[in-house]
Amino acid sequence: MTVVARQFALMTEAGYENYVCSCVTSFGIYSEMLEIWEKNPEKLEETRKVLKETTGKEFVIPKNMVHASDLIYKFRNEIKAKAKYRLVNKQSGEPLKVVDHVGCHYAKIFPARGVGGAEFPEVLSGLIDTWGGTQVDYPERRHCCGFGFRQYLVKANRGYSVANSKRKLESMHPYHPDLIIANCPGCTFFLDRWQYTIAEMEGKTYGENGYGIPVLTYEEVAALLLGYNPWDAGLQLHQVSVEPLLDKVGIVYNPEDKYKGKNGEYLGMPVKPEILKVY
Repeated sequence: MTVVARQFALMTEAGYENYVCSCVTSFGIYSEMLEIWEKNPEKLEETRKVLKETTGKEFVIPKNMVHASDLIYKFRNEIKAKAKYRLVNKQSGEPLKVVDHVGCHYAKIFPARGVGGAEFPEVLSGLIDTWGGTQVDYPERRHCCGFGFRQYLVKANRGYSVANSKRKLESMHPYHPDLIIANCPGCTFFLDRWQYTIAEMEGKTYGENGYGIPVLTYEEVAALLLGYNPWDAGLQLHQVSVEPLLDKVGIVYNPEDKYKGKNGEYLGMPVKPEILKVY
């Protein structure tokens, strides 16, 4: 509680009234603290006291506390109006098949705080629909990405992590999705990286022609559709190559700039995987 209060104190000191977080676990924790304080005012006063004694800081409870994906959802139509591209295959004219993965800690802990609740969250599916894509429904749509914190952070448990991700990837594979969109940095990381690991372990890939399924955050998808340079958005840092997706949408990019820094200096190319194909 004191750690959360300190975060709110920094917001207060900066002169802001509303709090936005990117991490879905933070979203769950902040939601929990706000609920505890609302139902137990004595805990709120205790927290204020401990924060003042330990840091000398004071805080105001935010007028609004939302996840960053909520904001993109709120302005999805404005983004559509300004977008240079849509989630549509440029060659065929067909909508791209998009998997939405909503982080467990966004919707499952406090369903009322997430857009659409836990079973049918709309925070990402609404982006897919608005931006021209079509949703991919599959049996493990609401299954954990595999991160699970102690599943991965404890090295001996990492088999649980990769097994969870594999379960999702195996379940969506028959539907041949073009893209996975996630609203959690951790979920994005593991659904992306474990595709490389599974390819090395089992020789299996889930995308087309030996590539993986690109996994992007809602911010990255919005940036691409608005016309931002994919390398300025950091998409070269993904394990799964994004170029097949860029080519389908018709997004213009310079492959020679993929591994250049801001000053145009070549940074070097990563070692290529043995199995998973990359550009």
